[in-house]
Amino acid sequence: MTKKKPSAKQLAARAKFVKMVRAKAAKSKAAKKKTVAKIVKKKTVKKAAKKKTIKQTGKSNKVYDKRLQAKKPGKRISKKGNKYTENRSNRSDKGRLLGISKICGLPKYKDPIAAREIELYATNDNDLYRQQRRPILINLSKKHKKGLYKIELAAKLWRYFIDSALKKYNKEFGSRGDKWYEILNVSDRQLLAEEFAKETKDEFDLGNYTEK
Repeated sequence: MTKKKPSAKQLAARAKFVKMVRAKAAKSKAAKKKTVAKIVKKKTVKKAAKKKTIKQTGKSNKVYDKRLQAKKPGKRISKKGNKYTENRSNRSDKGRLLGISKICGLPKYKDPIAAREIELYATNDNDLYRQQRRPILINLSKKHKKGLYKIELAAKLWRYFIDSALKKYNKEFGSRGDKWYEILNVSDRQLLAEEFAKETKDEFDLGNYTEK
């Protein structure tokens, strides 16, 4: 018994069916590739996330940070032996370390915490700004414009300002019998005055003068 040859319609239908099956197979294969790619991408992202450096939190006083060198954010061990992650901006340095006292040869504070406390108090007190700090800035602005600004002489003015800040701080927060000159020793007071003088010059060099 001889087989009948398929008609033209049957051949066309068969070709269409084969084409459809192949298209579905190709589509399924492409979908699998996409799924695999997504899984690989997720794994890669997770691995990359593990390699990321720890983000810092909070804000930091750059003026203070320049005087002290700190480790990069990461794991620490406390005095009691407890493990913890340090990522506070005022307790860690990221990238190029802010602490540059070794580079620029600045002497270290004997009591950096007290120095920072007085600096923050002095620069944020409105009465001190109005009565002393602003007049000093106006005076030094004139000197700088004339090319007569000298850090040593400017430091003397800032030393008076710091002494006034210490006296006011002691009145507000000190206990009975506390001496203002015991809050910050002489060498730290002088160093703080020199820092004020240098920072003032940096501001004036940028054209940030204080006018009447």
